[in-house]
Amino acid sequence: MAPPHLSRLAAADARLARAFGRLGTLGPGRDAASPPTALHRALAPRCRDEAMAQALADGLAAVADALIEHFPGNLLFDLDALTAGLVRTAPDADALARAFAQVVALHARFGRHTAIRFEYVHDFVYGFDWAKWVRRDPAARAHVGPFDPVFLAALASRGDELLALIAADDADYPRLRDERPRNPFGFSRGPTEELRLHRALAREGLLPVEGWRLDAVPVWDRPFADLRAARAAEG
Repeated sequence: MAPPHLSRLAAADARLARAFGRLGTLGPGRDAASPPTALHRALAPRCRDEAMAQALADGLAAVADALIEHFPGNLLFDLDALTAGLVRTAPDADALARAFAQVVALHARFGRHTAIRFEYVHDFVYGFDWAKWVRRDPAARAHVGPFDPVFLAALASRGDELLALIAADDADYPRLRDERPRNPFGFSRGPTEELRLHRALAREGLLPVEGWRLDAVPVWDRPFADLRAARAAEG
């Protein structure tokens, strides 16, 4: 009989497969993104003890459920860099559990059940949100990684700011008048366009975080948002 945490991971794999089919990836030469079982197998040896490995399993299962619940239209599932970053920065099992809880809370804050109602987690897992945040104050923020607790807390605060803007029917973040997801960008983020654009960005090395890599080296000091918009305009 498999250990309980491995059974939970296998069940999370199955839930993701039922919800999304084959998990989309931007990884070159990969057919699908790494499911929770594969991420745990790769990263459990980096955990400091069995308690931390258990927290890793619980956290991966919780993120899988958060994706299903809050981002049912999500297309890309490269969680390798995210998960490796959480493990690397956590000193113990309790800290890792708290970090995963932050990530799950972010899914709830930005997903379909709130007034923000974004459709994808792509800007988070591929580092666009982080790179933009660092570029606003690099002297104070350049040492903070895209999945460090400090940035996760800053992103939660940004969620609060967006909700306040939406409540005030802000020009850039107005209240949504129908059930469509929010798109504050000047280019289409329909599924076909989203995949085509981000596959091109991955090929051209224009992602702040190569989310499919356990050893990703995040880059913030390029105008990634502008580069993405320009690439989208090219079609």
